[in-house]
Amino acid sequence: MLKKEIKQTSKINSCLFCDFVSGKWIKHKPKFTFEKLFETKLTLSFLSIDFPSPKRVHVLIIPKKHYVNLQDCPKKVLHELIEHVVLVSKALRLEHEGSNILLNDGRGAEQTVMHTHFHLVPRNKGDGIEIELWKRVNISQKSYSKLNKEVKKLILKANKKK
Repeated sequence: MLKKEIKQTSKINSCLFCDFVSGKWIKHKPKFTFEKLFETKLTLSFLSIDFPSPKRVHVLIIPKKHYVNLQDCPKKVLHELIEHVVLVSKALRLEHEGSNILLNDGRGAEQTVMHTHFHLVPRNKGDGIEIELWKRVNISQKSYSKLNKEVKKLILKANKKK
C-alpha cells in the first residue's frame, strides 16, 4: 500500500481493509481493481499489490471485522482465520514447493495497515525472494537458557490475564 493511502486512511479514522470488506473502496490503486479470492463468514482473502516478483503472488487474509492485533481477535475469528490461511497455503502448494506465512503484529513489527492480516507468499527453491533478512548471531547455552526462562515467565504472565 502506498504511504499516501496510509496517511489518508488514518486521517479520516478509516481502515483500507474495512473499506474493502464494506465495498467503499473498489481499487487498491488506480490500475488495480479490488477482487476477492475467497471468503468465509468471518474472513476474506485477496491479492496484495506488493508483488515479490513479476510472476509471484502475495495473498492477504484478513478477518472481516476490524481487529488491530492478533490478540484482539476472538477465538472463533482466530479459528476461521487460521483455517483460511491453511486453505490458501494448500492451494498455493498445488503449483509451488512451499510458502511463507507472515504476520506483522504491531508497529514495532512493521505493521502498516492496522488491521490484523496474514501474508502468504508462494515459494520455490532459488526464487530469489529474501524474507528473513536478519543475520543470525551466536549465543552461549547460558544466555539461551536465561532467555528461555524470561520468555516462559512472560507466557505465564500473559496466560494469567486471559
